[in-house]
Amino acid sequence: MQEDLANLTVTGESGAGLVKATCTAKGELKALDIDPTIFDPNEKEVVEDLIVAAIKDAQSRAQDRAQQEMAKMTEGLGLPKDMKLPF
Repeated sequence: MQEDLANLTVTGESGAGLVKATCTAKGELKALDIDPTIFDPNEKEVVEDLIVAAIKDAQSRAQDRAQQEMAKMTEGLGLPKDMKLPF
């Protein structure tokens, strides 16, 4: 299961898609895509905030995806759906 989570990817975004971050379902950042139109030296802090927001969104989606995959596994074992794994 851990190997499967390492191979599943999710993408988070911010700024209406101007910044996209791709993570594995384990939360490991794999790629960052930044639209070049946001590079304005006067807006450095905005760009940094968008990057952080996209990464956080991707990590949140990764956590949700990992929980979905774990729920599938626990269903097959007869364990409760809301059981949190790993302990």
